[in-house]
Amino acid sequence: MSNVVADTTIYIGDIAFHEPVTVFTDYIITGMCIYFYIQLNKFPKHDATTWYWKYFFGLMSLSSLVGSCSHAFYAVHEGAGYKFFWLSMQVLNIFSVFCMQMAAYHSVLKHSSVKRYWKASYIIELIAATAAVFVFHNFLVVIVNTAVALIPIMILHFINSKAIKANLWIAWGIVVLFATAFVNATKLTLHDYFNHLDLAHVLIMVNLGCMYTGVKRNANVSQFA
Repeated sequence: MSNVVADTTIYIGDIAFHEPVTVFTDYIITGMCIYFYIQLNKFPKHDATTWYWKYFFGLMSLSSLVGSCSHAFYAVHEGAGYKFFWLSMQVLNIFSVFCMQMAAYHSVLKHSSVKRYWKASYIIELIAATAAVFVFHNFLVVIVNTAVALIPIMILHFINSKAIKANLWIAWGIVVLFATAFVNATKLTLHDYFNHLDLAHVLIMVNLGCMYTGVKRNANVSQFA
């Protein structure tokens, strides 16, 4: 297995599409998230937890769509055009993570005596991470922000699953997401047309599917509570 990303550019007419499988898997993620958003939009608007999860999926769909442009149209990862799509994708990702945090605030943290401190930390993290995107121009900002945000959420959902079984789906979904860190760190490539980015995207699809299952089951219970 090679750690070198091969040139897999394809041409449709005079238009070059770089990293086509990565772009295609980005489109699948976008489609999944749009579907999840539409399904969750059917639930009552006063359900704050479902509302934030809905916008998590909505922002993730935009992040994946914008990110696909940076993969598809820029063989050289530099320049104003590439940076526009690449940095926009990171900011959208950070805001989607904030929505997940706020969903946790309204669900697994709703009876916590210190939940206001959690909320304050979420807002501080959102501001700091967004600023860091433009200061460092490094995807490590998103990775660190995701880890700092999701590890507590994962633990809280595991703990809360004793009372609400559906939260196990959310917790295990986050566990699957962390597997992408290993894939990206090792650049685990199965084939020239299925590199570490593509494998990470497949794991993200599993992650999103698991979390959506838990979210929808909780929403179904909440609307009749």
